Amino acid sequence: MWKVLKSLPKISILSLCIIPALIMQSMHMGEGVPLFLLSAAGILGTVTLMGRSTEEISIYAGPLWGGLINATFGNVTELMIAIMALQKVELHDVVRSSITGSILGNLLLVLGAAMVYGGMKYPVQKFTRTGANVNVGMLWVAVICLLVPTFVHLVYSWDPKLNKANFAALEHQISLAAACVLLGLYFLSLIFSLRTHRFMLMPNEGEHEEEPEWSLKTAVGMLLGGTLVAAFLSEVFVDSMNHMLHVQGIGISEMFVGVVIVAVVGNASEGSVAIWVARENKMELSYQIAMGSCLQIALMVAPVLVLVSHGIGKPMSLALNPFEMVALLAAVQIATTSLQDGESNWLEGALFLATYVFFACVFWFHP
Repeated sequence: MWKVLKSLPKISILSLCIIPALIMQSMHMGEGVPLFLLSAAGILGTVTLMGRSTEEISIYAGPLWGGLINATFGNVTELMIAIMALQKVELHDVVRSSITGSILGNLLLVLGAAMVYGGMKYPVQKFTRTGANVNVGMLWVAVICLLVPTFVHLVYSWDPKLNKANFAALEHQISLAAACVLLGLYFLSLIFSLRTHRFMLMPNEGEHEEEPEWSLKTAVGMLLGGTLVAAFLSEVFVDSMNHMLHVQGIGISEMFVGVVIVAVVGNASEGSVAIWVARENKMELSYQIAMGSCLQIALMVAPVLVLVSHGIGKPMSLALNPFEMVALLAAVQIATTSLQDGESNWLEGALFLATYVFFACVFWFHP
């Protein structure tokens, strides 16, 4: 047990915030900002434990199943938060914003920080050009599938054949079609990266052999336990967020909460790993983590949320705010320009970070 505790990341101590969050929730104390901050800290600590668990399981399972496990559990916390928020129609905007925030966070913040942190030690770092080109191509497909519902939402009045009822139906139908297409593309990408073109996208299996520090039972138990705790905390987090935004009215933009805060809480574990390994000159692994998480949000999490929302009778479309759409277009265009050569340096990373900071300011000032 002591060996397991010593191997845990320091930030996992935030999982202790679960206890005061449970007490405050049961006694209905500090609803709003205090409970929101405590539950966010508890989730942050829990996802760090889950991330450490998936690393250990990956060593036992090998790169094929390890990659699939990481892909499955990498964004499970954010998916649970979003599913809880879908129950409240007034939070649909926050859910959509969290999708945008996760894509921007992984693509600009995490990958940019990894490029800067690694580039300060190594002048040039390399990753697979094939993987970069394929991943950026999938990002463009995802952006197109998000752009069309957004376009319908903005310009329906230009089409004389569309009244308000027809426009709403068209928006949801297009969103459902986009969800099905993106899910299909996600499964194809798994086959491509984990089976048919694995030799091109993954490092040699013998290059970085590691010895597990935990037993398999410990790793699996920690992962399942963390998932259950995260599921409960997600409900507390969403309830406190709803109270903070719509009851207390603290004046923070819903868009900023969704794009920045929810996205950072949900993706902190993966992001920290991607930044750390870049410093060890494992830019291929860093790139795979950041881009893999980004694509999973766009191709799997967003479509699943659309399908679940229709299943529970509270349909959510993929129509984004124009500012969010502009941010996504800018991010993917920068990624297309910077990543196509399969090399990175600290200045390219600074460009990514500067773009993220600018749009974070835009979302903060948005009413």
